[in-house]
Amino acid sequence: MSHQTGIHATPELRDFLAKARGGAIRIIKIVIRNEQLVLGAYREPSQSWDRDYDNFLMPLLDAQEPCYMLYRLDSQNAHGYEWLFISWSPDHCPVRLKMVYAATRATLKKEFGGGHVKDELFGTVQEDMCYQGYLRHVASCSSPAPLTAAEQELHRIKLTEDERRRLPTPIGRPKLECRPLQMMTEICVGNKLQGLAFPLQEEAKRALVQLKHKLINYIQLKVDVVKETIELVHTNPTETRDLPSRIPTNAPRYHLFLYKHSHQGEHLESLVFIYSMPGHNCSIKERMLYSSCLNRLLDEVERDYHLEIAKKIEIDSGEGLTEEYLYEEVHPQANSVKQTFAKPRGPPGKRGNKRLIKGGGENGEES
Repeated sequence: MSHQTGIHATPELRDFLAKARGGAIRIIKIVIRNEQLVLGAYREPSQSWDRDYDNFLMPLLDAQEPCYMLYRLDSQNAHGYEWLFISWSPDHCPVRLKMVYAATRATLKKEFGGGHVKDELFGTVQEDMCYQGYLRHVASCSSPAPLTAAEQELHRIKLTEDERRRLPTPIGRPKLECRPLQMMTEICVGNKLQGLAFPLQEEAKRALVQLKHKLINYIQLKVDVVKETIELVHTNPTETRDLPSRIPTNAPRYHLFLYKHSHQGEHLESLVFIYSMPGHNCSIKERMLYSSCLNRLLDEVERDYHLEIAKKIEIDSGEGLTEEYLYEEVHPQANSVKQTFAKPRGPPGKRGNKRLIKGGGENGEES
């Protein structure tokens, strides 16, 4: 939304933020003045981050004016110290100010560097902003998400089926056929399951943490239909040229790949999420479950593990996963046709015929 306000940091603030990322500053207050982001206040560390929190942050809150806070933690990632990005928007401040600060928030985060931000906190009352409020925020993020209508239906069907199995069959009466759970599920929710949240298995969670710290560069995940979990298949070291052989031809998979490449003279490491679904080689049930778990899995990867996915790709085979394809997906060209000059058209009826120029899976490893 930054383009809606056009508000940016002053050169002085940019210089200060660059120095602060080194770790000498504990908290930075940033406000909007004369349609610019400027430094409001700052404090240097005194104790550990949790002991400094209330003493440093709470006095900087103004009941009538929004602001941004950047609060340095004591933990570090690949970019340096990790920070909390805090947005304060008190209930009693003018609506116009709330809108301006909300629309400029993405600009500040970008100018500071999103890779340094571990978590974000938004508050309208002081109870949300204090240390206990932050702990409540962390707890709420880690708690299970509420069940969707489809998941509630699944739960009811499961309870009904379990109860039916426990009941004895009357003597002399034929036993009724009990349809499989998956068949009933597909019928009850209209052949489409939306927003299922199967939990990540522990090994898969550890692999995501390793990927976050760039200890590995590839993860392959699968849905365990019986256990209703998302499990790790393998984390074999993978180069771009190896990707086609990582895509199974007979089963769906989720893949996370750290794509290392150069762009405009800069070395980049972009995280690419690949959802491979080899068409009709898979059962309808598999296609439905993988599709239904996809969005919740992406949300969890980005929210809980702070992995920024540069590109999400859906494929049916690994044949086209080349270096050129990944590069174009991660860095799409706005307009690949560049006209250097306007060529005059020839006289009508004198032009020749147009020439037509024609251009020219194995199972993934589960070790």
